[in-house]
Amino acid sequence: MGVAALADELAATVGAGTVARARTGGRPVGASLPDVLSDLRRSGSRRVLVATTHVADGRLQRAAADAVSAAAPGFDELRLAPPLLADERDHAAVAAALDEALPPTPGRVVALAGHRGPECAAAFAQLEAALRARGRSDVLVGAPDPLRSRLRERPERAVLLGPLLMALGHHARHDVLEGLAARLAADGLAVTPWPHSLADLPTIRALVVAHARKELT
Repeated sequence: MGVAALADELAATVGAGTVARARTGGRPVGASLPDVLSDLRRSGSRRVLVATTHVADGRLQRAAADAVSAAAPGFDELRLAPPLLADERDHAAVAAALDEALPPTPGRVVALAGHRGPECAAAFAQLEAALRARGRSDVLVGAPDPLRSRLRERPERAVLLGPLLMALGHHARHDVLEGLAARLAADGLAVTPWPHSLADLPTIRALVVAHARKELT
């Protein structure tokens, strides 16, 4: 499920003859995006769409854009789809998906932890505003450290903690579901993990696919 299902849905939508996965940051596991683009060029691929699993238009999305720009002269067409939260409509759509997937429970706050960085913080604030517009003031979104500070100030002692990430990889498991969960427990909070990625939600995958389709029109 998750990213694997997303890759299949993207390939089916764009009619891809070849599907390759690359890393754009994080731990040095797997081939980098520049290396994968170089391999695709050598194998004869002429038209390539890069769809990232980035939630916001931050440092990693900019690095992907730089890699695409540098590799573009070797292709007939090389395009980069936008991140998940590309505009106001995306914030509303993701808020609706989270509202449905994480129904409110009295006395409990939902905390969703994502990447650090000013662009991510701005996107998370907009997403949180979209959730509040749906009546979900019980949902907090942010990077781990600011999220912990905010949770200390809340009256609720029960926390449903999940990663605001497209993949349930090392960062989601180690930094959020283990590291942040342990720090929140040390603060006296009763933490329940939500061990899922955003790509587990069909509505989120459909939004990423729609971004890719739009990029090709």
